[in-house]
Amino acid sequence: RLQLREEVLSGADEACLDGSADLVIAARVPEGHLGDVLIEVEFVAVAHPEHPLHRLGRVIEADDLRQAQQVVLRDSGTMAPRDEGWLGSTRRWTVTGMGTALSMVAAGLGFAWLPRHLVQARIDAGEIAPLPLREGQRRKAPLHLIFVQPELAGPATRQLAVVLAQTVNQS
Repeated sequence: RLQLREEVLSGADEACLDGSADLVIAARVPEGHLGDVLIEVEFVAVAHPEHPLHRLGRVIEADDLRQAQQVVLRDSGTMAPRDEGWLGSTRRWTVTGMGTALSMVAAGLGFAWLPRHLVQARIDAGEIAPLPLREGQRRKAPLHLIFVQPELAGPATRQLAVVLAQTVNQS
């Protein structure tokens, strides 16, 4: 029996620390654990093509972003929640998942940095567009594969890790 759970930021740390997961994919490896880089994910700043930032018709500065509505992900952790990335706008929609963030951006409700693999088809279809930022238009983040208690990982957990690594390497 397999249970998948989406966690954001420190929520993944907590899944490692409280032992509620056997295998975790996280941007950071929590203290006391070991992990291997599974993939490096590129995040790109995007907004709807008719968003006010695109209508500026010029390179976008940090001051422009500070005035715009931003869509950000809420940390799913409760013990030591943290913020990551650019959070310079005081006008924010805070959501719990990438899918919701993408839907809001596609609806023209704000801008966000989202994973390229999640947004590329929408960019190609003209539904959203990369923002022409002076700096910070793209960033990369590693995702690590972490066995929470390697000595207790069973064959199914180990096979899942192998399949995940193979799938990532094929794409």
